[in-house]
Amino acid sequence: MKEIPANEFEPVIREHVTLGALRQYDEEQAIRLRREIPTVLGGLLAEVPGALFELTVRTGVDGVVGIALAAEAGAMTWQLLAEAGSVLDQVAEVREHAEYGRASVWPVVCRGSSGQLGFVSPIDDTRPAAVYDLIDGSAVDIVRLVAPHAGVGVSVRLRNADRPAAADPAWEAELAVLTDGAPPPLRLRAELRDRLRGLAISADRGAAATVVRLDAAQLPSIFAVPVAGEASLPGVPPGGAATLPMQPNRESDGADDHVVRLGSAMSTAGHLVDVRLGANERLRHVHVIGRTGTGKSSFLAGFTHGVAAGDDGMLVLDPHGQLVDRIVAELPASAMARTWLVRCGDVANPVPLNPLAEDDVLRREIAIDDVCEMFQHLFDRKHTGIVGPRFRERVSMGLRALAAVHGPRATLLDVPAALADEAFMRKAVAAADDDRLKAWLANDVASQRSNEYGEVVAWVNSKFEPFTSTSAMRAVLGSGEDAIDMADAMDSGRIILVDLSKSALGESATRLLGYLYLNRVWISALRRTDTARPFTVVVDEAQALAAGALSSMLSEGRKFGLSVVLAHQYLGQLDDEVRPAVDGNVATTVSFRGAVADSAEMHQRFGAKVGVPTLTTLPDLSAVVQRTAAEFPTEPHTLVVDHNDRVAGRVGAELDRFVGVLEEQRNRELVDAFRERTSAAAAGHSAVTSPVPPPPAPRPSAKAPGFLDEWLANRDRESADAS
Repeated sequence: MKEIPANEFEPVIREHVTLGALRQYDEEQAIRLRREIPTVLGGLLAEVPGALFELTVRTGVDGVVGIALAAEAGAMTWQLLAEAGSVLDQVAEVREHAEYGRASVWPVVCRGSSGQLGFVSPIDDTRPAAVYDLIDGSAVDIVRLVAPHAGVGVSVRLRNADRPAAADPAWEAELAVLTDGAPPPLRLRAELRDRLRGLAISADRGAAATVVRLDAAQLPSIFAVPVAGEASLPGVPPGGAATLPMQPNRESDGADDHVVRLGSAMSTAGHLVDVRLGANERLRHVHVIGRTGTGKSSFLAGFTHGVAAGDDGMLVLDPHGQLVDRIVAELPASAMARTWLVRCGDVANPVPLNPLAEDDVLRREIAIDDVCEMFQHLFDRKHTGIVGPRFRERVSMGLRALAAVHGPRATLLDVPAALADEAFMRKAVAAADDDRLKAWLANDVASQRSNEYGEVVAWVNSKFEPFTSTSAMRAVLGSGEDAIDMADAMDSGRIILVDLSKSALGESATRLLGYLYLNRVWISALRRTDTARPFTVVVDEAQALAAGALSSMLSEGRKFGLSVVLAHQYLGQLDDEVRPAVDGNVATTVSFRGAVADSAEMHQRFGAKVGVPTLTTLPDLSAVVQRTAAEFPTEPHTLVVDHNDRVAGRVGAELDRFVGVLEEQRNRELVDAFRERTSAAAAGHSAVTSPVPPPPAPRPSAKAPGFLDEWLANRDRESADAS
């Protein structure tokens, strides 16, 4: 071994780990860990005779505090260090093999001590010159000692103390201050003298460090492994939250064919295990919350991939389209035959939607009331009077008139045109035999002479402008056709991926379409014939959509085989109607890293085990999960979203071919039969001007098309030939 000058220090111990960033805890947990971590490390050391730990905390010239733990235990060094690293992982992000740098050493000695032996030669050759019993009340916060002083550090070396075999464990510690060559700062000298009574930094770099004898109660005072509380420690980067292990759980007696994998978790025994959600838990709904970029989309991609891999159906509502794009790229080939890809902004291939497409008169009356409620929700959620009784009555009468003439082909977008055409309204009154509509029309004609009539008309018509201003919206809502039989789709396990195209349609139009799709699902769920087959509604960026039937789904959907997965950024985005439904009915909560205000509320939901610092420092692709609907409920635990590592999406030409097949299937089943009507609607044609509309086109069957089977067979043959 090379000689080291007397005024320099280069640790003989090479094997070590660094604590790159400290995880934050609430103060109660931090105090407990500051006591437990040194005690556990001391216990590891006690099991290896002659072993040594060295804890080094040093501030770099950039002000960043570095923390390292080294070990020397002969043949057992790596095992000792590995087990120590797993202990430290609770409080820090542990890394291996950072380089030690040289430093000048200034031993900590008894006041007045003048020992002659220092770190002049290898540590194994040194012997302590003095032994010191720690005075009660002495303690050292190493990070706060060194953080203000660039280039300064503190080293604590810990050995097992000689003791009789039956005696309680005891340890010996040696402390030293490390500098870049200059004497230790006076402030540091004073603080250390104050904190460690009877000890001081030696002025002689060649002096022997005093050995401090420690019992189990005293060990955390000197071998003080840094643990961050609610506030991060000075100079130390804050780390990701510590892993909360998943408690072992009993297996359910019944088989579940509708299990969806969420990710993985660390068990209390230290093993990585899968986290799965059964049908019963899914039907009690899932709430996903967290900041942008924390892993919500990856979680939803994994969840939907699991649903698609089974035989259950689902509807995905995505305001931006990015989630839909990813689901398509990763969609299992086995699910292609039952998948519909709907692009609401695709004016060339619109999938028509009509909330009034009800053959039953009573159901149509309910649909008209739902449309009026939609306007209330979109434009006057707090009932301030913007959408009041006069607005609702006028829209309702326009819809009744359209339904009287066109039946299930009545279209929402024709309301302004119908109300402005007195001849059409009189024709509707004659066809409807509705005394209420007749009386309203007579009153409306009479009121046209009033000064405010024009303002009322303009006020109502203005609410339709966002939905009629683009050709894409006119094509979707203006044809009078309704392409999707949602009840049949739910019973047959259809996968409906809806890109609401917010960038192309605008926020108001996106909210309207989201409302209509949710409402159609709920109305259809009420008349399902096969509630044993779960149907999942996934709503991404839920704050961007009008809630509509969402509250009813959360409260009662389980009875109709309907589950909801709701994802958004923060709690304040949920309106006053949805928030109570979420709090009262959602049984599975998946919380990614969030804001402090939200984390405080989620802490109340999760309980004392999950502190606010944990929720605000979760790493990306990690979440805290609470599942209260399991047959045997579990405590909150950390979920690792590993979907990105398990599923590779299609790219390039392969993706283009796959999307092309999905689009061809969609067009054949949902678009082609209605092209004449949707094209006319996109061009601005109004059904009010068509006195004798053709009969509505029949809805397609939900059965898989034959051409898709042929496509899959061709693909399999090509794969076989290539191999």
